[in-house]
Amino acid sequence: MEVTLLRCVKGLVLTVLLLAVIVGPSFAAVQAIQTYVDSTWSNTVYYMASLSGYYGKTVGYDDVTIHITAIDEYTLYVNGAEIGTDDNWETVEEYVVTVADNVIDIGVKVVNHGRGLGNGIILDVTGGSDQLGSTTRVRDSKFISGELQEVPIAWWCFDSDTYSSLFGEAEDWYAFTADLFTDTSKTKLMRRAMVGKMGSVNYTFNPGVEVITGYLNTEVDIGYTEGGGISLRRIEGENLALGKPCEYLKLVDADLSIGFQYMSRALNDTKYVDLGRIFRIDKMTLFTGGTNVAEFDRKSFRGYSVEISLDEFRWEEVGVLHEIGVTNADEGGYDNYSVKFPPEWARYVRYKVTETRIEMPNIGELMVFGIGHVLEAKYESPWIDFGSADTYKNFGMIEWDGDIPDGTSLTIQTQTKNGVDSDTPSLWSDPISAKSFEFASPEPATHFRYRVNLQSQDTFRTPTFKELTVNYSIDDQPVSAVNGFVTPTRVAMGADSTFTYVLSYDLVAGEDIDRLVISVPGQAKLNSIHSSDTDTDLTASEFSTVDTLYVSFATPVTDSDASGADTLYVSFNTKLLRSSHTFDAFLFSSSNNDGIGPIKAWENRALGSNTVMVSTILKDLLTDVKAIPKVFTPNGDNKNDFTVIEFTLAKVETNVVIKVYNTAGKLITTIADENMGPRAYSVEKNLASIMAAKELPGYWDGTDEDGDLVPPGIYIFQVVAETDEDDVIEGDTVVVAY
Repeated sequence: MEVTLLRCVKGLVLTVLLLAVIVGPSFAAVQAIQTYVDSTWSNTVYYMASLSGYYGKTVGYDDVTIHITAIDEYTLYVNGAEIGTDDNWETVEEYVVTVADNVIDIGVKVVNHGRGLGNGIILDVTGGSDQLGSTTRVRDSKFISGELQEVPIAWWCFDSDTYSSLFGEAEDWYAFTADLFTDTSKTKLMRRAMVGKMGSVNYTFNPGVEVITGYLNTEVDIGYTEGGGISLRRIEGENLALGKPCEYLKLVDADLSIGFQYMSRALNDTKYVDLGRIFRIDKMTLFTGGTNVAEFDRKSFRGYSVEISLDEFRWEEVGVLHEIGVTNADEGGYDNYSVKFPPEWARYVRYKVTETRIEMPNIGELMVFGIGHVLEAKYESPWIDFGSADTYKNFGMIEWDGDIPDGTSLTIQTQTKNGVDSDTPSLWSDPISAKSFEFASPEPATHFRYRVNLQSQDTFRTPTFKELTVNYSIDDQPVSAVNGFVTPTRVAMGADSTFTYVLSYDLVAGEDIDRLVISVPGQAKLNSIHSSDTDTDLTASEFSTVDTLYVSFATPVTDSDASGADTLYVSFNTKLLRSSHTFDAFLFSSSNNDGIGPIKAWENRALGSNTVMVSTILKDLLTDVKAIPKVFTPNGDNKNDFTVIEFTLAKVETNVVIKVYNTAGKLITTIADENMGPRAYSVEKNLASIMAAKELPGYWDGTDEDGDLVPPGIYIFQVVAETDEDDVIEGDTVVVAY
């Protein structure tokens, strides 16, 4: 409703001015409206790994070779020193360094600019003929310097928001030590990398290298979609079980060295993990626990099956693996063993031991993988100040562009604050799906930000947010600051109640309040406006629609005594027919706010609230059903040519159908079939409201479904409110005469 209100403010005020119902000064020409466009979103991810040479090696390497590339640009650090940087992902750079011992700490800062080129990094590290580590999500056991060794899953990542929590103000984050990965308070802030995406790269030295990326604390993908934009994050390659509730927490903590050591018979034992929500999954991977690679063949399962469930009670087997180490020799062997199965929806996943060995098994980690996208996510932009953090702005239209395939949705919310260090921003506005709308957060403000809400009903489809444009002005603002609250905050539903909107404001030279608009829950009647500045009741004209009260001052409000903050007490009557309503106020200056549109007053949360709740609930859903006038003559003489079927809808928002029948019970026409909110849909006895009668759902001009005038006579109308239980039906008669 608020969006509709904001869109209509300028148009309705102009109409009312032309009708001379509200009289105000002429509008000033648009002077200094500026435009801000957001269409690229940089995403900085920090990657870290602590690698080592083969067991027993105590001396360093003088020939550590690193091959690396990333989208879009990277800076590489080794053991606390910057080694190189590059911004061309299509080329793989080679760096050769010397290390003092067998520990190689790798740090990489990657900046992705959201251009749609992909998202990720590939990196491969060798020491002489030893394979020391690479970007891969799979622990690998292989021969290094003639001995069977373990190359662990080593890649951790974090984003800019997590930086200070990990390293404080330190700028040399890349000078980390391996102890960082054993500090659980730190590892909880980081995440393991998952599968990334980039185009073809000519790199053949190690076919086991994967493109990995870090999505970290966000559910959106920036830079993956072709052409750029923000979309739902893919889940391919992500361990969905990591850190999730599990029967044994060591199975999902990413520490492969110490897992679940069976101390008794393991056959037919199960362990399950709760993924937290439903995913489309297609693989489970188990890792043998411990660090002694030579024992993996004795400590692994011989066989296991995978079972899934949506409710934790009914389980379905989806796959099984026999003779681990033999049948999967080329895909993990005794080290890790995966069961792949056709994609299935599941929230709970468990393994069941189907075959064991002589020794008790040790399971280091349980991983679950899926396909498609997450089904919902949010992206919040940084605070935006347009290069002037101390300047107050009045925001106008917001427009955005994006792709919304069938079965997906995308909405936008806005938020404002005053000052860089402000800890009291506004509440988020209601989600808006329209691609063009009036700014819906409090003003004037120094900063704003926006939130993108993405949803999909299909795991293979995602909406994509491409661009946002916002207009703003720093000129001709009505006030320097304004806030308000309403009293009382509890009233009886359906009762004609008196409200007072308390509007506090600061004015400086050149500012004034010419017009005031308040969102109301139904037709409203202005009682009075008292000014603390002059200690008098002000003269003003009023006009009300079913959701908006328009007030125009005979003389624009100024700070007459230059005393600073002042208050207007706006008293009016209206009815509340839903459980709650938020009374928002919007202001215009005599120069029309530079043409940018109204400013929305802040809610004065220190003194009260803009929201009113009901203290009682009406029994009936539909009341006051009648035709006004009861008899009408649709003969085209512009006198009594139509009727309005009035009604009051209370408590719920629902679909309402209005039908007209003849006395034989034949349907003549359906004049309304739409979703409606609680309010009185009635005509007031004044010119402006009668002119707006055509906008009411019960307007009928005496024509049938074909647009032909009906014969004179008595007609029966029904108002039907559809509910989940039984439809509520009320009706009466109306007479057509000529």
